[in-house]
This record gives sequence, structure tokens and C-alpha cells, in this order.
Amino acid sequence: MKFMVHGQPFSGLVTALVTPFTKSCTIDDEKLERLINWQIENGVKGVLVLGGSGEYVSLTMKERIHAVKTAVKAAAGRIPVIAGVLEPGIGDAIEAAGLFRKAGASIPLVLTPYYVNPTQEGIYQFFKKFDEGFQDPFLIYNIPYKNVTNIKPATFAKIVEDMPNCAGIKECSVAFADCVDIIHRVGDKCTVFSGEDLMMGGHVLFGAEAAIIASANLIPGPWARMFEDAKAGNLQAVIEFQKKYYPLFDLLFAEINPAPLKYAMKQIGIDAGEVSTPLLPCSQALQVKLDHMIKEMKIHS
Repeated sequence: MKFMVHGQPFSGLVTALVTPFTKSCTIDDEKLERLINWQIENGVKGVLVLGGSGEYVSLTMKERIHAVKTAVKAAAGRIPVIAGVLEPGIGDAIEAAGLFRKAGASIPLVLTPYYVNPTQEGIYQFFKKFDEGFQDPFLIYNIPYKNVTNIKPATFAKIVEDMPNCAGIKECSVAFADCVDIIHRVGDKCTVFSGEDLMMGGHVLFGAEAAIIASANLIPGPWARMFEDAKAGNLQAVIEFQKKYYPLFDLLFAEINPAPLKYAMKQIGIDAGEVSTPLLPCSQALQVKLDHMIKEMKIHS
């Protein structure tokens, strides 16, 4: 099945939101609400809370539930709120997804199990148990360069075929062909989200119906427009966007995400606070480069 919103298959740009923190590293509700409103005003069609950019692992479960409730309140039904579930154990994953559903999230985005480095059959069985335990639509999050576990396209196709509640995937493999293979195999049955800032345009041109992008925290408007250009098959506009913004993306991911992103956002007046332990603020050398890039590209809120 596809990810459905208001009875229609979802299509559009989703921002992988940072989590705004106060100076004491608690969630800043006012800043989170302001950030979501700004994203919607700039054409974003959905938000992901509690992903990697949202510093999931630094939050307690109570704080995660609070973040979902705050985001749902701010979105006020205008756009879907996707909630990341980054738990390595099946029991914890099912429990977290249920708690986020109760808090109002539209759908969970469930990370592939990590640390134990399961086989493809092990990955399949993990999501089979999740499907049976959660019994509602869910998305899968594949990001092999972060957790060393990679869902191969054939495995994901089998999951989609056997588990009706699997509504799609956020594909973050650095192998461009893997996303294209997934689109070819099951793009008519589920929603394929591109999850890579530097590959999104190509993925959408090849048929991905949606995207979840971290750097849209900083430039939601240009990203939303680029997505529409890609959906319309405007290859030249996609090329121009990638050429223009590649140097910025190179800096935003030069150090551990979301530290550079939060710094850049603060410089344009969208203050999301600092990162939380164990992450560190971006280096002074990178701050200087980001300041220059923001000024040169005339990025503003």
C-alpha cells in the first residue's frame, strides 16, 4: 500500500526536522512550532520528527512523545507528521511506534535493526514481527552508512509483497541504483522517499514520489520548488539547483549532522539551539565557511 494522506497517495517534500533545544537541552516548544509553521509557509508537504537530524538517541521516550505531540499541534492537520522510530530491538520498536501513534503521528518511520548486523532474512523477519505487532501502516528507514544494515531492493520488494501495512521506504543508500531498483520493483505499490540531499533530484526524475530531506530545514522554499521541477521532469532546473547548492550541502554535512545545520539556521534567524550530548557544536573553522556561504548565497528566513 502507499502512504495515504486525506485519502490520496502522498507526494511531496518532507523536512527531516531538527529538534530545537533550550539552553538546558529540553525541547523548546515555541521554536519547534515556529519552525514547522515556517516550513509549511515555504511549501513543505510534511515533516519528520525524531529522525537522525532530530537527535532521536539523545532524547528520553518521554521527550520523544512530547516532541510528537508538539509537532502534531503545530501542524494542525495541514501536513502529515512522520515520527522516527530508531530502536534496535523489535519490542521497543513496536512500543515506540504505538506511543507515537497515540501522540498523533501520521505514520512511523522505522529504522532497520542495527548493531547485531542481521542477514537479509533477519531484516525481513524483523519487519514481519513489527507488522504483526503494530498492525497499522508504517514506513521503513534504510540508511546503511549510519547503521551498517542495508535492505537490498529484492528484500524490500518481498516485505512490500508480504506485509500490506508497509507503506514505503526512506532510501538513503549511497548507491543511486538501489533506489532506482526499488522504484522499478515496487514503486506502483508503495511510496518511495528519496532520503539523500545530493541524489534527490535524480531519484524523483526516475519515479520517486516523495523525499525526506535534512537541509530543507535551512532552505525549505528552494527544496520544495526543486521537488516540483523534478516531478515535472524539468531536468535543467534540477541540474541548476544541484550545481548552485552543492557547495552549501558539502558544508552542512562536513561535520556530524545536525550541528552545522543548526548553526546555519541560527545565522538566518531560525534558532534551534545547540546539539545535545554526545554531539558537539560545529567547529569554528566550519562556522566561518558557513557564514561566508550564507552571505554569498543570500540565504535568509
